[in-house]
Amino acid sequence: MIKVRRRTVIGWTLVLIGLMALPAEAVKYRLQVTNLDYRVFASYQENPPFAWSEQAPVRRLETLMDQRKFPTNAVIPGREVQLLEDMGYGGTIPARIAVLPATRDQAWTTIVWDGNPEDRVAFVVKTDMVAWQEVWSVAASAGGNLRRLSMGGPSLFGRQSRQVPEVSQDFLAHAAASRSFISWVQQHATPIDGMWVVVGRGNNVFYSPDRVYVLIQTAPEPRTYKLVIGWRDHSDRGNGRRFFPLFENF
Repeated sequence: MIKVRRRTVIGWTLVLIGLMALPAEAVKYRLQVTNLDYRVFASYQENPPFAWSEQAPVRRLETLMDQRKFPTNAVIPGREVQLLEDMGYGGTIPARIAVLPATRDQAWTTIVWDGNPEDRVAFVVKTDMVAWQEVWSVAASAGGNLRRLSMGGPSLFGRQSRQVPEVSQDFLAHAAASRSFISWVQQHATPIDGMWVVVGRGNNVFYSPDRVYVLIQTAPEPRTYKLVIGWRDHSDRGNGRRFFPLFENF
């Protein structure tokens, strides 16, 4: 949730007025994101058919948020959703884009943009807070039911078994610089109706919080993409650097 200042509220109000003035067909796509403590996230997860399954739906959570009945004081502050304007991450910079922040009545932070079918647009969810630094769980949907996705690092045997890969932020930055970010993400993350999600791990548990990267290839029709992130607070300052798999760059 983004901290709201008076002048920022005025700016968002003007943006909303501008969006309302656009033709209805011009505002086509939305990305809705919310950030929760991983235990709050887990409390809304429905029991999966198998104990080890991570495909559990979180329909009640989604319904409460959509109906503005979710307790917004449970939303973790200090998370920003930003468009990645570096062409290495996406490929398309929307002509019109607005950020509608979470408020005391609305748990979703919503990005609204005007685009064309098959555009590729990239976002990052990031924070500078030294609290709730670790991404612990992710749920996503793009028109269907919101479901928890499996997360994990690369397999030692080269077999992709997780829907949301976990790699270092440095690796993803290098992929963007070498123009291989899109191809890597589409090869190693599982598409959720045209949306791919990757967790970028910080290189220091306490001082370098994780980030969540979202790549969207827009659908032919207007669509709302949803992402719920469960964060874990790691308060042990003495752990230093995080361990990364040896074969990260696979």
